[in-house]
Amino acid sequence: MTPRRIIAQTSRRLFTRRGLFITFIIFIWFLFHHLPAPPPTKNNTRADRPPPVHQVEDKARFLYRSSFRNNPAIQYEKRLSWALERIEKTVLAQNQQNNIAEHRIWQIAKDEKHRGEDSIIFQHKNKEWAYTLVNDNKALEFVTNELSAISEIATIYKSYPHNILRADFLRYLLVWYYGGFYADIDVFPARTIKTCPALEPFFASPSDKYTEHIHPNASLVVGIEVDEPYASPQFMRDWHWTRSYGLIQYTVYAPRRFSPLLRETIVRVIAHTIQYNDGRTGFFHSLAYDEKAILGITGPDVFTDAILETLSSSLPETHPFVEQSVHADEDIGDLIDAETGEVRKRVTWAPFHRLRDPVCIEAGEAVPGESMGGLCVLPISVWGNGQRHSEAGGFNHPNACVNHRFGRTWKKGWWEYIFG
Repeated sequence: MTPRRIIAQTSRRLFTRRGLFITFIIFIWFLFHHLPAPPPTKNNTRADRPPPVHQVEDKARFLYRSSFRNNPAIQYEKRLSWALERIEKTVLAQNQQNNIAEHRIWQIAKDEKHRGEDSIIFQHKNKEWAYTLVNDNKALEFVTNELSAISEIATIYKSYPHNILRADFLRYLLVWYYGGFYADIDVFPARTIKTCPALEPFFASPSDKYTEHIHPNASLVVGIEVDEPYASPQFMRDWHWTRSYGLIQYTVYAPRRFSPLLRETIVRVIAHTIQYNDGRTGFFHSLAYDEKAILGITGPDVFTDAILETLSSSLPETHPFVEQSVHADEDIGDLIDAETGEVRKRVTWAPFHRLRDPVCIEAGEAVPGESMGGLCVLPISVWGNGQRHSEAGGFNHPNACVNHRFGRTWKKGWWEYIFG
């Protein structure tokens, strides 16, 4: 065999192997990128089951430092926050400075047929509230047109490779811009919104679709999802937690538009996304968003952090929440402003641990010159019941107003769906 024939045959073999390898890589990418989620499951049909044995530590952990805040782009975040404030001022000027939100329910689904029974019941039980299902087309139109003044919003929204990232980001944007009541489509109404005892103060005055006198003066109402500050590392791994506490974002109520707490959440979602993407390139970029990244970029982690740190930078050091935080964990360290170097005490999870009654921080409690818009936090039994941790209580708890039935959690992939 001549050298020329040997070279030709070797080249054909290499090309064939290379071709097969490239084809395999493309197939795997297509499979992961386009494979639909597993079918819906009923994960929370036995909410009365006793909780598992808890593995706990001797010392509580009331503060978690996100890796995304190790070297944040402070100046970029400030410019982004100012841009969002300019949108707020423009809209409020067009509405005679009225920031009271319409009584409207927001839900997100690919289209009408993906809603499910819980979503339909939620709408029908709250007939006095306007209802909007934001499908894919409406969502794209909203981020592209209404928020066109900040091009990053639509760019980042469209860049996300997973539905959960888009849905997380979209709920913050909708409730910040319009206000109202957001609920995932697998949330069941144990009570109507207006008959929920924990929300009674917001509906005490007679009103039509707009409430003229809202009390307390709060722009955001949130619930507790996880409250296990003594959880061991193994306990946290078992529950897929990156921290042992957190706020709910599958249900959110904003009685006022343009909550500064939601503004800060939006700023961090955008900044964390850019920071994360800058460190990842290549063909499999879309697979880089693992569970931990999703929680920290758009999920409950970034939501919880944004709220706690906004309280930290807004409340006076004599505020009870600051004092409770320092008393509970004296070695947590101070919050240092990256721009001014000013040292402030932190608000940690300590004031919310084992919360039994709703607690509100009114907008006027912030130090002069700081805006946090006011916040109400509901006990875990109100919106977070039915879980087998955090003393959440069952679906039939006297305080229960919504039941999150986890129709299909995004954390469950095909492997877990098939093998458990």
